[in-house]
Amino acid sequence: MLAHLFSDLGHKDLLFKDFYEAFSKSLTAEMTFMALAFAVFGACVGLLTAALSERKRRLFEAEMEIENKKTAVETLRRLMITLSHHLLNANTVIGATAHRSKRHTTDVGLIESLDLIREEAAKIDAVIETLKKISEIRTADYTSEGKNLMIDISKEIEEKLAGHGQGLKEN
Repeated sequence: MLAHLFSDLGHKDLLFKDFYEAFSKSLTAEMTFMALAFAVFGACVGLLTAALSERKRRLFEAEMEIENKKTAVETLRRLMITLSHHLLNANTVIGATAHRSKRHTTDVGLIESLDLIREEAAKIDAVIETLKKISEIRTADYTSEGKNLMIDISKEIEEKLAGHGQGLKEN
């Protein structure tokens, strides 16, 4: 507004009086309303910019959280694969040794112990298979204080053992 009024002064030397006149002309009612509208518009643009900036920050944080969760899930998956490999290999040796030893003895106490070893080996197999195929995570209290939760897979393990139980008793 002032720039337009100053341009009307032409090439004359700007004196304080000319500046005062130009400035006082810019304070008319029409110019005040225009300045007020411009200020409101500027404030609205500022608020909109701030809101968009905040939304962008929240979206970025949400994306980072999702990425961290994906990384955690992938790490758990790799851990499960690694544990499964090593535990199942060791468990196979334990179960096979117990089975072979049972065939070479007639000692009733030893046979009962070997059967117990094979039953516990079957439980280990059931736990590992259940964890590999888990699709729903339910938790159960591991301690009486409720501070330590574990994944509740008891029902699935029992179902797998029911199928293994007949195979164990037949051998």
